[in-house]
Amino acid sequence: MRQNELSGNASLEDTMATEDESMQSLLLQALSRSGVGERGGHLAQKNLALVQSLDGLRRGLLHRVGNSVYGNLRKKVSRVTMALLDDVSTLVDVPQPNAQGRCSVGDLRQLILWGIRHNVTWNTQALGVMSQGLPSSLPFLSCPSTERDELRSQLTPAQSSPKKAPSSRTISKQKRLPELSTTPHHSQFNQPDTGRTRESNDQQKEMEYSTSIEILEAACNESIPGLTGVSNFTVFLYCKLFEGENGSVDPAMAQMGLDLHATCSDAAWYLSAAEEDFLWVHVCSEFFAHEFNNTVCANSSFWLQRAHQAALTKDYHFFNQTSIDDLCVQLSGEVIGSPGLDENCLAQLGNRLLSAQAFRHCFLPNNSVLISALCGRESPDSHQSLPEGSWAAAYCSKMQNFSHLDTAEEICQYREWAVHHFTNSTLLELCGQTHGLREYICLNATLYNQLLKSVPQFSDFCAELQSELEGRKCLLQRFFDMLPAPYEFDTSQLCVDPAPLLMEVLHKLSVCEVEGGEREGLVVLGYVLRVLDFMVGLSSGLEEGEREARQGLGQAILLSSLLDNTSWATLQPEASMSVLHTVGVFLRRERNTTLKEDLLSCFSPVLWDLIQRDDNSSALRVLLQEYLQMPKDSIRTLVMSAEKDAVKRFLSHMHQSWDQLQVETDQASQKELQAMETMTAAFIHKFPRVTPELFVDLSQFIPFMSVSDIMSFPASLIVNDSVLTAIRDHSSGMKSLQKKAFVKRLLQSSVVGDVPTWPPYFLSSILPLLPYLPISHFQQLTSQQLTPLVELLGNGSLDGVRGRHVLRTLFSKKKNLTSDNILRLGVLACYLDPVDLSSFLWDSTVSVALWQQLAQCMSKGFISASGRLSSWLIPVVENLNVSSMAPPDLSALSGLLPELGASFLLSLPSQQLLEILSQPGLLKYSPAQAFQILSKISKDTNLTMEKLCKLKPLHSGLSPAVLRDLQWPEISEAAHCQCWRALLTELKPGHRAMLYNAMQEALQRDLQNVTQQVNCLLPFVPLRKLTETLNGDATLRDISLYRDMRWSPQQAQLLFKKIHELKNITSRTVRDLGHIASGMSCDFLRLWSNDTDFAELLQFVSELPGDMRPALRKCIVDELRKQPELDLSALNSGFAATLPVTMIENLSNASFRAVMEHIQAHFADFLRLPYYKQTNLAEKAVTELGSSQAEGEIDGTTLDFLGPLLPFLDRDSLALVDRGALALRLEEIRSFCLPKEALRDISALLTQNDLLGEPSKWQVEDVEHLGRLVFSLSTKQITSIPLTVLNKDTVEQVLVSQSHWEDSVVGGVCVTQCVDQHRQRQQTQSLLRGIVKARNRRAKVPVPSCADIRGTLPSAWTSIQLSRMSQEDLKQCVEVFAQDASMSSEQRRALWVKLRQSFSPVRELRADQVLALGSVVTEMGERELYDTNLTDLGVLAHLGMLTDWSPKKMRAVILGAMRKRKLKVEQLTAVDLATFGHLICGLYPSEIKRLSSYNLSVAVLFLREMSLPCTEQQMEALTSRLSRPEAFGSVSAWGPEVFTEIGTLAVGLEDMVLSALVQEQVEGITPETIALMSPQKMAVVFSAVQLSWLNVEQAWAVTKEQWAELDAGQRHAVGLARYEGDVLLEQRGRNSAPAALNVDSFIVRSLGLCLLLWQLI
Repeated sequence: MRQNELSGNASLEDTMATEDESMQSLLLQALSRSGVGERGGHLAQKNLALVQSLDGLRRGLLHRVGNSVYGNLRKKVSRVTMALLDDVSTLVDVPQPNAQGRCSVGDLRQLILWGIRHNVTWNTQALGVMSQGLPSSLPFLSCPSTERDELRSQLTPAQSSPKKAPSSRTISKQKRLPELSTTPHHSQFNQPDTGRTRESNDQQKEMEYSTSIEILEAACNESIPGLTGVSNFTVFLYCKLFEGENGSVDPAMAQMGLDLHATCSDAAWYLSAAEEDFLWVHVCSEFFAHEFNNTVCANSSFWLQRAHQAALTKDYHFFNQTSIDDLCVQLSGEVIGSPGLDENCLAQLGNRLLSAQAFRHCFLPNNSVLISALCGRESPDSHQSLPEGSWAAAYCSKMQNFSHLDTAEEICQYREWAVHHFTNSTLLELCGQTHGLREYICLNATLYNQLLKSVPQFSDFCAELQSELEGRKCLLQRFFDMLPAPYEFDTSQLCVDPAPLLMEVLHKLSVCEVEGGEREGLVVLGYVLRVLDFMVGLSSGLEEGEREARQGLGQAILLSSLLDNTSWATLQPEASMSVLHTVGVFLRRERNTTLKEDLLSCFSPVLWDLIQRDDNSSALRVLLQEYLQMPKDSIRTLVMSAEKDAVKRFLSHMHQSWDQLQVETDQASQKELQAMETMTAAFIHKFPRVTPELFVDLSQFIPFMSVSDIMSFPASLIVNDSVLTAIRDHSSGMKSLQKKAFVKRLLQSSVVGDVPTWPPYFLSSILPLLPYLPISHFQQLTSQQLTPLVELLGNGSLDGVRGRHVLRTLFSKKKNLTSDNILRLGVLACYLDPVDLSSFLWDSTVSVALWQQLAQCMSKGFISASGRLSSWLIPVVENLNVSSMAPPDLSALSGLLPELGASFLLSLPSQQLLEILSQPGLLKYSPAQAFQILSKISKDTNLTMEKLCKLKPLHSGLSPAVLRDLQWPEISEAAHCQCWRALLTELKPGHRAMLYNAMQEALQRDLQNVTQQVNCLLPFVPLRKLTETLNGDATLRDISLYRDMRWSPQQAQLLFKKIHELKNITSRTVRDLGHIASGMSCDFLRLWSNDTDFAELLQFVSELPGDMRPALRKCIVDELRKQPELDLSALNSGFAATLPVTMIENLSNASFRAVMEHIQAHFADFLRLPYYKQTNLAEKAVTELGSSQAEGEIDGTTLDFLGPLLPFLDRDSLALVDRGALALRLEEIRSFCLPKEALRDISALLTQNDLLGEPSKWQVEDVEHLGRLVFSLSTKQITSIPLTVLNKDTVEQVLVSQSHWEDSVVGGVCVTQCVDQHRQRQQTQSLLRGIVKARNRRAKVPVPSCADIRGTLPSAWTSIQLSRMSQEDLKQCVEVFAQDASMSSEQRRALWVKLRQSFSPVRELRADQVLALGSVVTEMGERELYDTNLTDLGVLAHLGMLTDWSPKKMRAVILGAMRKRKLKVEQLTAVDLATFGHLICGLYPSEIKRLSSYNLSVAVLFLREMSLPCTEQQMEALTSRLSRPEAFGSVSAWGPEVFTEIGTLAVGLEDMVLSALVQEQVEGITPETIALMSPQKMAVVFSAVQLSWLNVEQAWAVTKEQWAELDAGQRHAVGLARYEGDVLLEQRGRNSAPAALNVDSFIVRSLGLCLLLWQLI
C-alpha cells in the first residue's frame, strides 16, 4: 500500500514519515499474512477497550495516512480484482453467446461474475458478502502434526488436517504461506540461522519428492520393469491416473480419474490381475458391494470360469483359496472388514472418482521405500549392480548426493529419543538445526523438568525461548501498537481472550500449506481481502475515498465468494431485490446494445426466477422493455435457449403481473410491436403442443400472435372454455386477420358442428369473433340465434354484408322496423336501405341519434359518405347550427363533412377549422372545397409549413396566395424534411412546382441554416438546377451528407458521373458513395466483373434503397449469366424477385422464401412485373410448399401461403383449388388483384356448382358475398344475374367496394398494369343495366336523381338522361360529376348546358366554381374559357391535368390567362410551364420555340410523366428548345440521365436524332416514352440492334399497334428483350403475339440468329 504520494510529502517530519512507512509496512504484512481466529468477529462485543479504541484508530488513519492511502488502496485492489477476475473465470465459466447468438443459460454466480467483468457494481452489503467483523479461522490450511501441535491442541480446540501426499504439480514454494520474520536466537548449541537451515531441508524434501515421482514415471513408461512390493495392477491403475494428471490426454477425460465402479464390475479382472493384490478385491467388496455381489458372489458363470481356470493351470490350491469366498460370506452377513485404509482414503473411495494424488497416498509406499527398493539403502554402492547406462543406474547415482541428509534426518528423529539422548552433546550438536527441537524440549513440562535436573543450562535456553514467545503479540495488539495515535489502555488486553486462537492462526500461517490447488488459493485471497476490508472499515464515515475503497474491496470479496457454490443456492429477499435493481440500472444506463443483448441472452432465466421469487413487477417492466429493443433473432434465440420450465414459470408470472406492467401497446413504436410479435412467436414455438393452461398464460400476447401460429394451435384447444374466455378478453387489441385465423381454426374442430346448431352460450362466448365468421357460415345464422345478439352486434363493428344478413333475417318485413327498435340496432342501422331510413331521419324522436350513428359509420368507413344515403342525410345535417356544435359532435361528422360542402364549414372560426382538419385519417376534400377552406385559414391565421403538412385533406387546394402567406420559421428544422418530402411526392405536378418555387423564394429571404434546407430539397431539384448547384468537388467534400439522400435515378447518374470524372472509383470505394452508387453506369460495373469482390459489389448495389434503374438491373442480369458460379442468395430479395425465370429456379429454398416475404410486403412491385414472371413465381410458391400439390389439391394452408398470388396461378393449378377452402377465403380474395389473363379461369372457378353455382340462380346474398369479384365474371354472366338481385342497394355495394379497392396502393397499380379498362366499363354497364335502363319496352327511361348518380356512376347515364335531371339535383351533384373522368364529351356537354344557368355569368366564375366543375370545364365554349379569369396557378394546375381538351380550347385557356396576366410567351416561368401541363399544347410551334429554354429545362421535371396531347410539330418544337445550350445542349451529348429527366418529351425528338442514339442513351428512355411513340415512327427510327438494347420494362411498353408495324427482325429483338434472352420463352411469347412472323423468310431467321448470338456474346 506504500505509494509515492506519502514519500513525496515534504511537509512531514522525517520521523513522522518513518512512522507512516512502518505502519504501512505492517498493513502490507498483515495483508500478506492475514489470519485471525473464529471468535475475532465478536471482539467488539466482548471487550469494551476495543470499542473505545476505534475512535483513536479512525483519527490515526485520518491524520497519518490520508486520502492517498485510499487512492493507492483502490489502485491495488483494482489490480487484484482484475487478476482475481481471470482466475475466478477459469473456475466459474461464464456462458457466452455463440456465432448464432445462442447462449447456454447461466446461473446467479455467473451473472455476478459477468457483471463485475463488465463494470457492474453490485451491492455487496445486500448480497451478504461484506465482512461484519474479523473473518473466521482458516479452514483451508494443512499443517504438519508435531508435538507442539499436540501441546497447542490442549490449549485450543483448533485442529489441523493431516498433511496430504505432495504433488509435483500443485505444491511449490509460492503455495506455502510466508512465515512471520523473527530475530534469530543463538543458544549454547551455537546453532546456525534457522531460516536458512529450514530452507535447506525444504529443498532436500522437494528434491527427494521430485525424484521419487520420477520412479513412478519410469514404471509407467516401462523404463524399469516394475516396483518391488507393488503389484503390476496397482502400477497400471496409477499410470492411468498419472497419464491424465500429466496432461498427456484429453483434459476433459483426465478429470474423470479412475472409475473403480467400472473396474469392480469386470469379472475378467477378478480372475486375473486382481489376485496379485487382494487389497483391490477388498476395496471392491466394501465400497462397491452391489457390483461385487452381482459380478462375483451371485454370478455362477464366474465360479465356473474360476474352476475352469484352475483345471487348465492345474493350480487347485488357487481354486481352493477362500479369500473371495470369505468376502462373499461377509457381504451376505453384512460384516465387511476394513481394507486397512485411513479415513481420508475411505472418503476418496466413496466418491467413485479417485485422483492420482489420493491414489499415491492411499495405495503406494512412501518415497523412501520406493527409492530404497530401487537403489538399496544398506550399501551406498548397491546401485552399482544395476545395468550400466540404464535409467535406474543414472537415477540412483543422482540420489547418492542426498544420502548424508537422509542419515541425519533418521538420527535426528527427536520424538523417538529417550531422555538420555537429550543430554548427549554430540547428538545435540548434530541435530541442533532440526526444526521444532527447542520447542519440544522447552514446552514439554515433564521432559523439561527431567533435563533441568541433569543440565541446569536448559533454564537459560528455555527462558530465551519463553521471552521470544511472549514477544509474539497477537495481530490486533501489534497493529494498534504500531499506529501513531496514543491510546490510553493496555493493548495487550486485546489478546486476553483471542490470544490462543490468534497464536494458532499465526502459527498456521507460518508453517502450514494451502490445501488443494488454484481454487483454495483464491479462497486464501478472499480471506485476506476480508481482513483488509475489516481494517479499512474501522475508519468508516470519515473519508469519501474510504467508501470507494471499500466498494472496490467489496467487489473483490464478492468475486472470491463465487467459488462457494452452496452459499449462492439460496438468496435472502433483499439480495434478490438488489440483484434486480442493479441489473435494471445497468440496462437503463448502458448504451452498448450488444452488451445488453449478451446479458439478456445468457441470464434471463436467472432474472425470471428472481422476479418471480420477489414478485417484482418494476424489474419485470424494465426487463420487458429491454426485450423489445433487441433484434428479432436475439429474442428468438433467448427464448429457445431457456429451459421449458423456466419459460413456463416466467409466462405464468407475467400473466399474473400484466396489469401491473401497464403495457401501452397503442403508444409503442413499430419496432417494439415487431419485437413483441417475435417474442410471442418464440414462446409458442418453444412448446410443441400448447395446453389450455399455457394458452391462458400466453393470453396477454394474443394481439401479437401471427396467423400461422394461430393456425398451428390444435383445433381442440380453441373450443376450450378458458381459451375462448381469454380470446374474448383480449379481442379489443386483436387485428382482423388474427380474429379470422381463430375463426378458421375454430371451424376445423369437429366439436363445433353446423352453424345453425350453435347454442346461445357458445355464440356469446365467441361474440368478438362473430363479425369475422366467414360470410358463407355467417349467412347460416338463424333468427333464433341472432335475436338475443342484436344489440351486442350493433355495438360492434359488423360489416355491411353480415349486417344486411342480420337485418334481412330479423326484419324480413319492413313493418317490423319501428322507431323503438331502430335505436337498438346501433351500427346495423347503417345497413338499412336509404329509402327506408329517410322517414326516420325526419322523425324528431330518433333523428339526432340516427344521424349521429350514420355519420359515425361514415367516419369509420362502414358505409360510403358519397353514396345514396348522403342525399337524405345531408339535408338533415345542413339544418344544424354548426357554430354551436361541440367539438366531439363535429369530429363525429368528419366522414360526412366533405359532402356537406365548404359553405357548411366556412361559418366556423379558422382556428377551429385548423384543429378539426388537422386530425389524422380524414377523407380528402374536393379541390373546390379545399381551395376555399385553405384560403380562409391562410388569411385568418399564421399558417406555417408545419401546420400545412398536417392539413392533408386540403392539399389539393394549394394556391400561390396561400404559399405567399405561408410562414416559414420552421423551414430550417430537419424534422420537417419528412413533411416536405410527402408534399413534393403526393401533390400534382403543378402544385409541386409551385411549392418548390415557394421554398426557393423562402430560402433566398432566410439564409440561416441554408445548407440543411437545401439538403432537404436536393432530391427534388430539377436536373438542370442540380448541375449548377453541385459539382464533383462539392459532392465529394460532403459525401457523408449526400450519400444517404434518396436521389432520383437521373440525379444519381449525374452525380456518379461527376465524381467519377474527378476520382478513380473502385469496387471498394464505391460503397462510400451510398445511394449515389445507384447511378453507376454499366461500363463501370463490367469493369469490375473479374474482380474478387464482384459478388460483394453486386450485393451492395442490389441492397441500395429505392427502385433500381432498369438499365442497371439488365446489366447485372447479363453479368450473372456470364458468371453462373456467383451466389444468387447474396442478392437482395427485392432484386431477386425480378430475376429471369431460369435464375429464379436456381435460388435456394431460403432465398426463395425471402423473395416470397418481400412480395407479400411489397405486392405493388410484383404487379409491375411481366405476367409470365408473375405466374412463374406463383407456381414456384406452390411447388415450394410441397405436399399439397402431391395430393392433387391446393388446400387452405396453401391458399393462405399464396395470399394475393392465387389469381396468378395458371389454369391447371387453379383447377386444383379446394372449393371449400376457397369459400372460406372469398372475403380475402376480394382485395386481390385479378389479372385480365386469369379472369376467365377465376370466373369458371367461382361459378362451380360446389361454390356459388350459375349466376342466373344467385340471390342477393351471393352478390354481396362476392362484392367486387363480380367483375371477374364475363359480361354474359353478369347479364344473367336476375335484375331483382341487382337492386340499387346491392349494386352500390359492389361499386363502392371496387372504388375503395382502386383507391388503395395495390388497387391503383393493378388498374394500371393488369386491368382491361374497356372490359371493365362493359361489365359495369351490364351490372347497372337494371338501374339506368328501362326494365321493358313499355317502361320509361329513368331520369336519375342526385341519389341515383351517387349510387352509380355519372358516366353510366346517357347524355339525354343527364340533360333531363332537375336543376336542384344537378347543383347537388356538381362535384360528383367533376370527379368522374370517364364521362364522354357528349355527357359533359349535356351537363354544362344545364349547369350554365346556375354559373352565369360565366366570365365572372370564381376559382372555386371552376374547380367544382372539374372535367365539365372542358365543354365550355372557347370564348367562355378565354373570358373566364383562369389566372390562379392553383386552378391552372388542375385544369392542366385534364385530358379531354380540344386544341382550340387549350389555346383559349392559355391565351386568356396570359392576356389577363399581361405575359408574353418569352416571359413564362418554369412554374407557369409546369402548371400549364397539357395546356402547353395550346401554343403554336412557333410560340413554343420562343419559350425560355432554361425555364423549360427546369419545368420538364414536372411535365415528364404527362402524355401531352401535342402534335408532332409541337413536340419537336419542345425538344428543340431542350437541345439549346441554355438547356441540356446538343442531343448527341446527352447522357441517359437527360433522357430520363425529360421523360415523355423525348417523343418529340426528330427521327434522325432517334436513329443515331447509342446504347447508353437508349437505356435512359422511359417506358412511358416508348409507349407514346407513334407505331410508324418506332418502326422507322429504331433498328433491330437498337431495339435489342431495350430493358424489360421498355420492351413490354411496346404496344400492340407498335408491334404490328415492326418487321420480323425488330419483333425478334423486342421479344428477346422482353424475355431477357430466353429463347424458348421468346418463341412461346412470339406465337401468342398479335401479329405472326413470316417464318418462311430466310433473311429474317438469319437476322434473328445473329441477334441471338450477339446477345449471348
